[in-house]
Amino acid sequence: MISNSIRNKMMVFLIAATLIPILASIVITYSLTTNKVTKNTLKSNADLLFQGKTNLLNYMNSAHQATFIFYNDNKLFTILNDGIEGYQDDQEIYRGMSLLSYSAKDFEQAHLYIHKSDIHYLIVSDRSKRSFTGNNEKYIPRDLFQGRSYIEPPHPPGKFGIPSMPISNTDEVITLHSSLYYLTAKKELGTLSIDIRMDSIRTISEQLYSATKEEFYIIDENRRVIYSSDQQASSQSLDNLWVDQVMTADAPKGNFELRQDGFSGEIIYDKMVTPFLNWTLVKRIPDETLHQTAREVALFNSGIAALFLVLTILATVIITFRLTAPIKKLIRNMNQIQSGNLQVTIDLNRKDEFGILARRFQLAMDTINEMIIREYELELARKSNELNMLQVQTNPHFMNNALQSIGTLALQKQQPEIYNLIASLGKMMRYSMNTGEPIVSLARELDYVKAYFALQRQRFGEHLQYTAYIDDSLLQQQIPKMILQPLVENYFKHGFDINAVTGEIVIYGAISADKRWLQLEVSDNGKGIDPAELKALQERLAQGKSTWGNGDSGIGLSNILSRLKLYYNETAKLEVKHSMLGGVSVMLWIPIEEEEL
Repeated sequence: MISNSIRNKMMVFLIAATLIPILASIVITYSLTTNKVTKNTLKSNADLLFQGKTNLLNYMNSAHQATFIFYNDNKLFTILNDGIEGYQDDQEIYRGMSLLSYSAKDFEQAHLYIHKSDIHYLIVSDRSKRSFTGNNEKYIPRDLFQGRSYIEPPHPPGKFGIPSMPISNTDEVITLHSSLYYLTAKKELGTLSIDIRMDSIRTISEQLYSATKEEFYIIDENRRVIYSSDQQASSQSLDNLWVDQVMTADAPKGNFELRQDGFSGEIIYDKMVTPFLNWTLVKRIPDETLHQTAREVALFNSGIAALFLVLTILATVIITFRLTAPIKKLIRNMNQIQSGNLQVTIDLNRKDEFGILARRFQLAMDTINEMIIREYELELARKSNELNMLQVQTNPHFMNNALQSIGTLALQKQQPEIYNLIASLGKMMRYSMNTGEPIVSLARELDYVKAYFALQRQRFGEHLQYTAYIDDSLLQQQIPKMILQPLVENYFKHGFDINAVTGEIVIYGAISADKRWLQLEVSDNGKGIDPAELKALQERLAQGKSTWGNGDSGIGLSNILSRLKLYYNETAKLEVKHSMLGGVSVMLWIPIEEEEL
């Protein structure tokens, strides 16, 4: 079906030429967009982690700097160095711890142990305070010395062994343990432990991930979870393989793919290291979330491309139908012509190549129809002429023999004029009865005219003159038979006046300047034609009446014009005008081929 229809071929090829590049563009765009958006997503998440790390560092540094109160305040430092010596020193310690509670954000409680006096102090967020004496090693971190600090992972707030303290409403805290150390004297002054609520850490962390789509962890150097998007993992120690990869990574930040433990996606990490903490921020992004933006962008682009593809296909179909509609119409017209309807009118009003093709095809059909009609009319004319000749050819052999006998008798009686007349009549009979030669040379046509004129001169005597001005080079030009003699005969029928001056007929012959026409003119000095009648005759001839048998009531020129147009495809012309001799001039324009020149 496709191979037999140019419309289907065009449709398939145009759609394929449109579809393949667009589909290839969609695939390539999707791949490039996915990679680009994935890289941008990873970068934006890495930047987000870095910002979160910065916020956490600022927050934890501010908490750590609060411990410097005991170094910066001379009274407090002296008490730590010399020990508690009275009630005023106790109050001074509580004053410093109160300042500490105001300085540290999310402060829950603080525990101070003074080595010199072996005294424990505790102050909580509601400003409750207690102290007791005694070396309670349980609440003194053993690995804390020489001014160092560290963070204890999340745990429920405790009382540090001090009885009668109110129960805290806080579920979970982290503890900043700091060694108070006199560097110059190389002396341990005590330890300070600050319980900090998780509120700010939780707030900062929740800004770094999507709770429903991503996972987020803050892990210390011992793999303990400081914060997790999974509340059940809080304060636990993680032994997952991805944790090993993060903890053993040399780079301070980075990302890697992970395909294990039912997780498929990207791990992004950023390490946060200070003298008092070593945390790592980790974000786990599943592929589904990671590529969601890329898919949305790609789907949007694909949707736009698909829309344009549909529009392109529709435009292709419409254009194909519009382009091939003239061809279909031409095919229908050709089918009608093939079925025998040669009068089909191809109505295709277009200015493009299809319009040109339709007009040329219509012109070809009109030409063929004209040729068929002309051949039919020519054949009809021949048959009619042959019928007429048959009617007058009553025993032509007998007529020739009779004329020959009369001619012989004339010679025997010493009558050469009679013999010449009989010879002219015989020549005319043989010429007119020979129907096998519709086209003859100009020389033979002139011989026939001369024979006819000789008979007429015998009738009218010396009152007639006949002259032919035709170059010898034109005598072999081929013309239709018997087209000059009827023009000469018209003169005797309508223009000759025996009582007037001597009758004169002149025949001129020449080739036109553009060498396309043989011009034959028959002029006389007869009565002429009334101007009104001449004008009417010229109008009738200009209408191109060329059908055989359309007799002319004037001077019988329709027969000649019809025969000329039958032979020469409507290009031959016949002109009638007043003659310079005083009568009528009839000029024939007969087209000639180049090879005839």
